[in-house]
Amino acid sequence: MIRSTTNGTLKTYRYNLQRSSYTKNKAQETLQTQRKFNSFAEDPAAAAKAFQLRRSLLRTDSQYNVGDSVKHKYEVAWNTLESVVQDVNNRKSDSAFAMILQGKSDTIGSGAVALGQSMRTLATGIVQSMNCRYGENFVFAGADGLNVPFEWQGEGDDRKLCYRGIPVDTQDADQLKALEYMAKNERKNADLGFGMQEDEKGNVISSSVANVGLQGITFLGYGKDADGDPKNIVSIADRLGTLLRRCDSNSGDWANAADKEEFSRLAKKFEAAASELTDKHTEMDTQAAFIKSNQDQLKANTDTLQEQILGIEDVDLADAITSYSWAQYCYNVSIKVGNSILSQSLMDYINT
Repeated sequence: MIRSTTNGTLKTYRYNLQRSSYTKNKAQETLQTQRKFNSFAEDPAAAAKAFQLRRSLLRTDSQYNVGDSVKHKYEVAWNTLESVVQDVNNRKSDSAFAMILQGKSDTIGSGAVALGQSMRTLATGIVQSMNCRYGENFVFAGADGLNVPFEWQGEGDDRKLCYRGIPVDTQDADQLKALEYMAKNERKNADLGFGMQEDEKGNVISSSVANVGLQGITFLGYGKDADGDPKNIVSIADRLGTLLRRCDSNSGDWANAADKEEFSRLAKKFEAAASELTDKHTEMDTQAAFIKSNQDQLKANTDTLQEQILGIEDVDLADAITSYSWAQYCYNVSIKVGNSILSQSLMDYINT
């Protein structure tokens, strides 16, 4: 009878000791990992919710990284246009606009040729500025960021400006259509957190993404007007420089009346093109501000998702320490009780 009782006591003790040991080890693991669960089976509901949140966080992080690159690209573009606007407008004494006003003066004299060379140099400088890069991509190349957007075709007074291989002053229907497509319809889509979706044909819905392709001709102009004059401000400046270079090097007189009339006509058109460039620059400022605001919102979303994930997965450290301390205490008590039981059981066994 005593032996049966002893065996029952030992079984109960072993069971309680194992449970106490498991509780202690589990509390220790929780304290070390600082996680509420380490496998899906431990808490399926919480694990499923955490998975969804982490998937959202991954997507938001990707959107933020893309947006950060776009933001810096727009900063480079804005600064470049700011420099070009200063060069063509009357913000500096040596601006293109100032030189044009000087060229319209009847007292320019022998300086006409030198002024014409300065105009052409300025046109070349604008093109070089508009061929700027951000990283490995050309900023103003639209969707074709790996190839230089603006190039001169030909040399001397007959040189012509091309955009992505097409003359910007073209009147050819196919070439003009290609330029119009680039300026108005070509897209370089970026997922900036607008809920990117595809239609039933698998095409991205344009309203669910941002078009971040900056077309150089959108800012500088392309094609020709009803008078057959170029709309591109660089082409206009280059042509004005050519007309001045044809003046008499000594007297500064115009080569002929037609040149004088063309210069006066193009000077007015240059002023209009410069005003439009300024408007485009201001418009970009608005776009850049929107992108920055969107970045701030994505950052806030990221912070919120991270907080939600921590709330589901991570334990309160103070609670974890308390739980482990209590589990350790219970285990130690179990060991002490076990020592007492084993000693008494041994005496009972000997006395039988």
